[in-house]
Amino acid sequence: MHKLYQYILCLSLIMLFTHCDDGFEEMNQDPNNPTFVPTSYLLAGAQTNLMEELFGLYNESFKLNLLGMRYMQHWSSTLYTDTDRYVTIEEDFTPVYFKGLRDLEEVIRLNTDEETVGEASMSGPAVNQIAVSRILKAYAYHNLTDIWGDIPYSEALLGSENSSPIYDTQEQIYNSLLTELDEAYTQIDEGAGAIEGDLIYGGDMAKWKLFAQSLRLRLGMRLSEVDPAKAQTIVQDALTKGIFMSNADNALFNYNEQVPFVNPWYNEFELETITLAVTNTMVDRLKELNDPRLPAFAEPADALGEYIGMPYGVNAAVAGSIKNEEVSLPSDNVITPTFPAMLQTYTEVLFLQAEAAARGWAGGNAEQLYDAAITASMEQWGIAEADIAAYLAQPEIAYDAANFQKSIGDQKWLALYMQGMESWAEWRRLDYPELQAAPDAAAGRDIPRRKGYPLTEITLNKTHYEEAIQRQGPDLMSTRVWWDQ
Repeated sequence: MHKLYQYILCLSLIMLFTHCDDGFEEMNQDPNNPTFVPTSYLLAGAQTNLMEELFGLYNESFKLNLLGMRYMQHWSSTLYTDTDRYVTIEEDFTPVYFKGLRDLEEVIRLNTDEETVGEASMSGPAVNQIAVSRILKAYAYHNLTDIWGDIPYSEALLGSENSSPIYDTQEQIYNSLLTELDEAYTQIDEGAGAIEGDLIYGGDMAKWKLFAQSLRLRLGMRLSEVDPAKAQTIVQDALTKGIFMSNADNALFNYNEQVPFVNPWYNEFELETITLAVTNTMVDRLKELNDPRLPAFAEPADALGEYIGMPYGVNAAVAGSIKNEEVSLPSDNVITPTFPAMLQTYTEVLFLQAEAAARGWAGGNAEQLYDAAITASMEQWGIAEADIAAYLAQPEIAYDAANFQKSIGDQKWLALYMQGMESWAEWRRLDYPELQAAPDAAAGRDIPRRKGYPLTEITLNKTHYEEAIQRQGPDLMSTRVWWDQ
């Protein structure tokens, strides 16, 4: 695993040696300077870059998971509060295409092209490398379309062949992603062996099959309000084919203790000026429910020795008057170098199963699955069995069959701590918990339902940008994406 991270550092250097002229290549093949970059390097690099763009911090662009965490009032800034107050409309999606998706597409190409598949297969069975790349592409694209709605998709990775791609509708994208995930699941050949360069499951193809169907379960349920019949069909099919069965199946990107491949939160809190704290919305709710995850999520405020959340959505003057030692910072659990990025967890899958049962789309007892989801979250955060039982015994936690959306939405918001993109998406779909907009929100603005398109698209891809907003609605944060009905 450590070597894979070293390979990523070397990748750009290796590429320098791939442009020799044809005659020289034939005469002088240097084994120390390969002309073919192993696809294991590309896959490891693609996963690393994709996680940096989705789960990272501030290098080059505002990272999307943190954006969701702030809109969902998990964390707030202690200094720069524009995001918490919904000031900035537009956000840039282009780095995700160029740092992650492009490399995944290259892995697929090298394992498909007759001239390169032989060398590519040295990193593992071609079908399995292709399947993993397809699953990761689906993961990235669904997060992008959840945030912006209509986006470049079918023409997005054509490079110089098409510098102004069309915007596919979110419905078209979802239909394609659901097919891609199912085809990738079928494509995986467990008997053919593992692949190299996989920093998520270490090449374990059985786990990738579970992840593919667990993602289909997520995407299928996302259609619950806009196309319930299709949602039911997808959910039932995913459940039949096999989904996560324990926390051991969680899709996690595992960071390394070796800089620069550490958890980005570690860089922020240990090596930089601290500007993020856990919100009063989160801390107060955890305290109200006697939730034993509070110490796992946050640290007591240094000045007072108790848990005090940072006031959410206040103006910069108010935020600047509050010292870091006066509020609860994120816990040491989440700012260690190796704390993983969570792509999807068993907890989420259980909540989805509970909802499927509540809607009559699947077997099982909705209340028992709801309790199991809470238990799985607690266990993931290291909570003792007795504390879990005491929490579940509280009347405030009891499942309400008459309003399953509220029961599931309220608890899912807590369980999706550190998973901002998914938390934001599920809040929009379920409409719970009942969060209040920032008190100092920009004039007339509520909690965003989407992000505005990047300025580069407005200027460089104007025709297709205008087609998208004519279909979808104004390029505002209040405009709802297709599935958010």
